[in-house]
Amino acid sequence: MKHPLTFIIAVLLIGFTACQKLQDPLKSSAITNEESATMIAGSLASGSNGFASFSGDIVTSSQTLFSAGNGCGVVHVDSAAHQSMPNAATTYNFKHKITCKLNCNSNKQPDNITTNLTFSGNYNGPRLSAKQNGTANTTVAGLTTTATAYVINGTIKSIGSFKLKSDTTRAGTIAIDIAIKNLTISKTTASTSAMITGGSGTATITGNSSKGAFLFEGTITFTGFNEAILILGKDTYSLNLSTGSVAKK
Repeated sequence: MKHPLTFIIAVLLIGFTACQKLQDPLKSSAITNEESATMIAGSLASGSNGFASFSGDIVTSSQTLFSAGNGCGVVHVDSAAHQSMPNAATTYNFKHKITCKLNCNSNKQPDNITTNLTFSGNYNGPRLSAKQNGTANTTVAGLTTTATAYVINGTIKSIGSFKLKSDTTRAGTIAIDIAIKNLTISKTTASTSAMITGGSGTATITGNSSKGAFLFEGTITFTGFNEAILILGKDTYSLNLSTGSVAKK
């Protein structure tokens, strides 16, 4: 080899650069896995007016239409406004519009309700603030008096802007798509309140920030007692569907 010293210097420079990249991987990351999990939790938790909250509007409007017994194909339109309680850890302000349609089975008996809920608003929590608008398109079953739980299938899609509190440069635009399958919500009784008790789903987040574009995909398992398990890549998180808090498992 004619220039061994040059070769050695080049190898050392490559090794030094690689070491720098390994030591500081997040500087080139738009958002982290855990930050992505926090965004999904915000879209689901009742404390930020996520799906765990507005699913209550969906089942209430659906049950009202079903119980009225006005015939197949009848449509009911409703609206609601939701605001956080004073001194809440996460504050929010949202408006909803709900359109429900009663569907019958082949025997022309009331069977299920298809719903379209549109929402717009914002929330501000300890780790994340966001402005969102979107839709939830669902089918609700379990509306008869003998059924002990509602069963919901459908999708929730939202777009908006976000800002992460840990680093104000991590802000930008975001789109969140969540598909839910066989989500069960227990009905309120004299001794218990309504609660998500089971079901599964998938979540996809795409967006842009000053750090660059990002894409995250994960699976959700609703385990009951206001909790869900989210798997993003190699990481698993426990989501609190009440507060929106996230804990890595």
